[in-house]
Amino acid sequence: MNILVYGAGGMGLYFSARLTQAGHSVVLKARSSTQDAKLHLFTEVRTETISGVSVVSEIDPVDVDVVLIATKAWQVEDALLELRGKINNGTPLVTLQNGIEAPEIARRIFPASPVIATTCVVIVKRTAPLAVELIGGEATLSAGLFDEVGIDTDIAERVVNAINESSVTATLAQDVQRALWKKIALIASYGGVGAVSGVPVGVTRTHPETRSMVRDGIVEVASVAQAFGVTFTSDDVEEVFSIYTDVFDPSTTSSMQRDLASGLPSELADQNGVIVARAANVGVATPIHSFILNSQLPRERQARLVS
Repeated sequence: MNILVYGAGGMGLYFSARLTQAGHSVVLKARSSTQDAKLHLFTEVRTETISGVSVVSEIDPVDVDVVLIATKAWQVEDALLELRGKINNGTPLVTLQNGIEAPEIARRIFPASPVIATTCVVIVKRTAPLAVELIGGEATLSAGLFDEVGIDTDIAERVVNAINESSVTATLAQDVQRALWKKIALIASYGGVGAVSGVPVGVTRTHPETRSMVRDGIVEVASVAQAFGVTFTSDDVEEVFSIYTDVFDPSTTSSMQRDLASGLPSELADQNGVIVARAANVGVATPIHSFILNSQLPRERQARLVS
């Protein structure tokens, strides 16, 4: 496949490296241009150097099979607006962001393009302009068509198959809306409690007070999702909570927690903020997420003033 990856942060560098290794032709949109760039991927056991990625700072009109949007959630709209007129109408768009809004933004800006929404589990950290560190295991990704726009109903399956040619494990989501809401329930709850407490998962889940806050946060998101007609069952709540209690490494922190702690702009508004706003629209109480949002807004606002 010919793939455009928009965004050279951790996610963009990681997917560019793995897809190039799998034999796909990758163009990476970054802040500076380097033809035939070498990407460096650091894992726990080795350093990998990947050649052949075309890194561009400006996007000329380009004919690609698919575009992966690999920015932070709050950068999605600007990225897609820049792509207007640069890619063919109907080019499939893959959103890799946390939260639930990126596919909606893609649909609004590209009304004729298939939008493939995903949930992706991976911890990657950009360490230099073309270098990324993979912390823990390879990415797992679940993807599905966000809606029925576009005549190519098999595109999500083809994208999943292409990604599976790499070391990333990709699957087709049977209900991508459900998957998106389950993901935001997890990350906004454990990440929000982590941001408030300033400690990793291994600490918050050993204290009954913070452990209960995470579970209550997940239940709140389930209630909001149900109010919008999304399936989010009690079994889903327990499944999401068990990832926090039984699966995560004790040192785990969310990207939002790390960004807030470092004084960087975070996805607070895109995670807890969206939950609180949508809950207000349907009359659902969200005391946990309201507390997280309100307590972290000063840090978020300060970070955006400085950046």
